[in-house]
Amino acid sequence: MDTSEHCKEVYAYFGLAMYRAQCVEQSIIQLLIFYDFFKKNVPKFESREKWEADFDRFDDALSKKTMGRLLGAMREIGMLDSDIENTLSLALQKRNWLAHAYFVDRALDFVNEAGRNKMINELEDVIELFNSVEDILNPISKSAAVKYGLTDEALEKLKNEMYESVKGDL
Repeated sequence: MDTSEHCKEVYAYFGLAMYRAQCVEQSIIQLLIFYDFFKKNVPKFESREKWEADFDRFDDALSKKTMGRLLGAMREIGMLDSDIENTLSLALQKRNWLAHAYFVDRALDFVNEAGRNKMINELEDVIELFNSVEDILNPISKSAAVKYGLTDEALEKLKNEMYESVKGDL
C-alpha cells in the first residue's frame, strides 16, 4: 500500500472511531429520554402538541451537553451501576482523547508505516470499546422502548417513514 493510501486508512479508522463515539452519545441521550423525560411526562400527558414541544426542548438541551455531562445526568437519576459507570467513564476518556489530542499524541507515529499500523490497531481497539458500550446500552434502551409501546414493528415503521421523507437509499 502506498503512503498516501495508508494515511487515508488511518483517517478512515479515526472517522469510524469518532462516529462510534457519537453513537454512544446518542444512546446515552436515548436512555435519558426514556428514563427521565418519559418517566416524568407520560403520566401527565395532556396533548400531542405539548408533548412534542416539551420533547423537542428536552432533546435539544441534551444534545447540547458534553458526553461527561450526559453521564452526570445518568448518575443523577440513578441509572448507573459501578460496572456500567466504569465502562462509560473509559469510553468518555477515549472519546475526549480522540477529539482533543489523538493526532497530537500520535504525530510522530503518523510519519512512518509502523506507527500508522500501530495507530490503526489502536483505533480498532477504541472502536471495539465503543461497540461494547453500545452492546451494554442498547438492550436497556430497547427494554424501555418496549415498555412505552415502541416495539420493533413501530420502530421499523418510523424508520421507513423517515427514510421515505428524505428519499434515503440506505
